[in-house]
Amino acid sequence: MQHRISRGIQYEDVAEAADALLHDGLRPTIERIRQRIGRGSPNTVSPMLEQWFSDLGQRLGGGRAGVESALPHAVAQAATALWSAACSEAETRAAASWQAQQAAVTEAAEQLAAARAELDARELAMNERLHAAEAAMQLCSQQLAESNERWRAGERALALRDAEISAQRSAAARQAEQYAALQARLDTAQAQALDERTRQEAHYRTSERRWLEEVDRARQEARKSTLSAQDESRKLAIAQQQLESALSTHQAYALEQEHKIQQLHQDLASAQRELAHGQRLLAVLQSDGLKAKEAPSPRRLYRTPALRRKFVKRRP
Repeated sequence: MQHRISRGIQYEDVAEAADALLHDGLRPTIERIRQRIGRGSPNTVSPMLEQWFSDLGQRLGGGRAGVESALPHAVAQAATALWSAACSEAETRAAASWQAQQAAVTEAAEQLAAARAELDARELAMNERLHAAEAAMQLCSQQLAESNERWRAGERALALRDAEISAQRSAAARQAEQYAALQARLDTAQAQALDERTRQEAHYRTSERRWLEEVDRARQEARKSTLSAQDESRKLAIAQQQLESALSTHQAYALEQEHKIQQLHQDLASAQRELAHGQRLLAVLQSDGLKAKEAPSPRRLYRTPALRRKFVKRRP
């Protein structure tokens, strides 16, 4: 019975190698046959060697008469004993090889199970990390969207704040212009009041001097003429009344001018309060983190030392 196996090893090769070993006085084994052939695995050689041992008994039994007639009895017994020992050794080695192979298969199965469990654990950990990464990516995307929305809201708030600051600056500029106009009006009113007071004082002094001259002349004429004493006294009384009337008129006009000046001072103070409120509001808006260039203060622009000295000089 002949078999063809894989890897190019045939039964004839194994049988030829076993016969050669037996003729050399060596017990055929799997390793010796593999060394003799130069190739083949133990799993491939083992069943062929077992078949050779089974065929060896038939070969020896079938040619018994010829062998007994050709060989001495001692040689035939030695061959039979060698064949029995070889069969026993082959069975022992085959059982040991089978057990070793079974142990190796069991160990390999255990290693494969452990590797599979490790791969399953790694796959589970990888899936968990993948889910965690996807969740983190989703969270990052959400946070990025929220950050973009906050950034856009900040830009809108900044634009509104810029518009509000521009409006406050415009209001401050208008208040500064109003303040300057009120200051100019105040200066003009003070100058007019001073000129009017000077003119009134000059007129009063001229009138007083003329009236005093007339009183002196009337007195002198009264001394010259006792007959016209009553008439001169009446003239003197009239002149005195005119003088008092002119003085009252001058005082009333002076009071009216003082009232106008006080009203202008009140308007100026109100404008200064409004300007200060606008400056405080502008400072609060600029202190929120905006690095806008500070606008010149209308108080510093218009309340120069020269104007301040002029204002103090002209204040009644």
